[in-house]
Amino acid sequence: MRRALVAALLLGLAGVAIWLLLTRAVAPIAQVAPQRDADLFAAWRLGAAKDDVTAIEAYFRKEGVADILPLADILRSDARWRTCKAAQPFAVPPRQLWPAMVPTLRYIRDELVPVTGPARVVSGYRDPIANACFKGASASRHLSFAALDLTPVEPLSREQLIAKLCPLHARTGARLQVGMGIYTVTRFHIDTAGHRRWGADYHATSSPCSTTQRPSSPRA
Repeated sequence: MRRALVAALLLGLAGVAIWLLLTRAVAPIAQVAPQRDADLFAAWRLGAAKDDVTAIEAYFRKEGVADILPLADILRSDARWRTCKAAQPFAVPPRQLWPAMVPTLRYIRDELVPVTGPARVVSGYRDPIANACFKGASASRHLSFAALDLTPVEPLSREQLIAKLCPLHARTGARLQVGMGIYTVTRFHIDTAGHRRWGADYHATSSPCSTTQRPSSPRA
């Protein structure tokens, strides 16, 4: 009887040991697809995009704009990418487009952040598939790597944000060729590819900024 109990106990322990070995071996495989965007970017940049990511990092460093915003956010199509099955979370734009982002990053550092405080990127470079999926304009400046959609890090209301952004655009928009779109809640768009403004419906007439700027087609 005692031998049978010992044998059963040993068999049970062996089963537990085997189960632990199997779960430890399987767990990393089951978790290959990271859930957080930061984990996704860390894995993605070590794959086929490795050389391009290294090159664009070096380019931004040379231009003095490498530390303004996280590269993962600048290269991310949109924070909503999971809702678009066709869209990839990250992409490196063609190299001829890289210079377009430099003045936008400088504007955010030198003009925007001193007024609004730090901002978080919610949409950066979009390839044509991602732009179509997110219903971006056909000539969106996201396609040409000149635009970023942002939200303020500080807890600002929409009214407070408008009160900060509109005077900023009135003061700097024409001189620095800034496009500014203010969408719903506190999401807004910045590019340096042409002086224009627009609101939630992507038309100049819906812009909450009451300025003397001449309305034009936003092409956000």
